[in-house]
Amino acid sequence: MITPLLWVAMPDSLVSDAAHLRDKTLKVGMIGRACSIFGVSRIYLYKDGIENYEEDGKTIRTLLEYMETPQYLRKKLFGRLSALTYAGLLPPLRTPHHKLEVPISSIRVGDFREGVTMKIGGRTLVDVGLSSPIPLEGTAKEDERVTIVFTSPFPNPKCRMVKKDEAKDYWGYEVKQAPSLGKLVKSVKVDLVILTSRKGRMVAELWPDLIRETKKARSILLVFGSPKRGVFEILSEEGMNPVQISGFTINTIPDQKTATIRTEEALLASLTILNLAIHL
Repeated sequence: MITPLLWVAMPDSLVSDAAHLRDKTLKVGMIGRACSIFGVSRIYLYKDGIENYEEDGKTIRTLLEYMETPQYLRKKLFGRLSALTYAGLLPPLRTPHHKLEVPISSIRVGDFREGVTMKIGGRTLVDVGLSSPIPLEGTAKEDERVTIVFTSPFPNPKCRMVKKDEAKDYWGYEVKQAPSLGKLVKSVKVDLVILTSRKGRMVAELWPDLIRETKKARSILLVFGSPKRGVFEILSEEGMNPVQISGFTINTIPDQKTATIRTEEALLASLTILNLAIHL
């Protein structure tokens, strides 16, 4: 079975219901953790046009990218940013690309790690969180985050750059921004778009069709509305009919007992259902 690529789309206003940076950080932490649990490989942040949430959008992106970065690279890549004031509250991801420090003698040819490039004495090396940087075969820009594979073992280790998907394991997510939800769904090349909405059909009604379509798809985009507006309202304001752009519009929390569902709650519930549909 080929597991499809999972992408999610959320508004830059998703932390607008949290007044303090501490609460925003906790909220984003739950989102990054949920995406990692289910192997989401791309997170789109689209602009919620009702108000200007540019600063919130920057904060969300910084926190998500910080979480996704292996711990041994964070200081070098991020330094001190005000958005990271409460970064200590973010949960660890413990994903395959978040490697622990191990003796360099234990590294084997074919091992993958994340690193940051550096120049020493005219040579390009990569800091991969070991006791010493590793010589890189080929060249790269300085201070660039890269995925590497070891081509030579200790005592003369070497590595080369590779694409993330060569690791074969879940290798984190990337964060991308979109000018609006409508422009995103029009432009993104994806096999299946699923909208989540309180106005959507019950999952039980669509279950056989959902299983069939998820098994056919090589990529799936799961779309969420904002704290103030659902996807129907957002798309309607952009002159778009949700039915025409989506394979499914589903309610993943039927008969909810609370007045509202937070984005991080809807994300976890929806990814759980989608994961089940994919693996049945």
